[in-house]
Amino acid sequence: MSSFLRPLAYRHRWIYDLVTAVSSLSVGGVARLRGLGLEALGPHLNPDAAVLDLCCGSGEAAAPWLEAGYRVTGLDISPRALALAAQRHPAMTRVEGLAEDPPLADGSFAAIQLSVALHEFPRSDREAVLRSCLRLLQPGGWLVVVDLHPAGPWLQLPQQLFCALFETDTATAMLEDDLPAQLKQLGFSAVNQELLAGQALQRITATRSAASTS
Repeated sequence: MSSFLRPLAYRHRWIYDLVTAVSSLSVGGVARLRGLGLEALGPHLNPDAAVLDLCCGSGEAAAPWLEAGYRVTGLDISPRALALAAQRHPAMTRVEGLAEDPPLADGSFAAIQLSVALHEFPRSDREAVLRSCLRLLQPGGWLVVVDLHPAGPWLQLPQQLFCALFETDTATAMLEDDLPAQLKQLGFSAVNQELLAGQALQRITATRSAASTS
């Protein structure tokens, strides 16, 4: 369940943008939030690497990758979001489909980004999304997940308020779970977790080893 503000924020873009701007202050602003994936994986990738922005929405988190010269594909289930992405980021290849079962070939990408999206999925679907990432990555490819994490004392109350107003039960489940442990269990290696924004945000990087299977 979520409050009436969540559908309202998605219906009226200015509300969504305002919520994003306020919630990103603790990490250094919207531009830094959207660049966290590239910041983490850029040093590991060739300049023209193929990158998938999974659950890309209107493509805002894909923008830093495009500006850096990567070949970016964005996948989303929403035709409306993809239409907006086409206007804002025409260089991004857009694919409509489910993140749990993307209509994309195995081993297609050197890197996959999930930017503040994984918490939207129930636990069982979240596992399916992560298995899809493992399948779509090239051996040695990288995954970066930026998402919610239980906040430290200073931001605990604001985080609870934010989740009550704008998120659903799936976000609460994310806060209860150990995502790095889940990635290791699924077969990812070199799993590294960084806590940001007063611990309210986690950035996790992981690789698909040559021995990993989907």
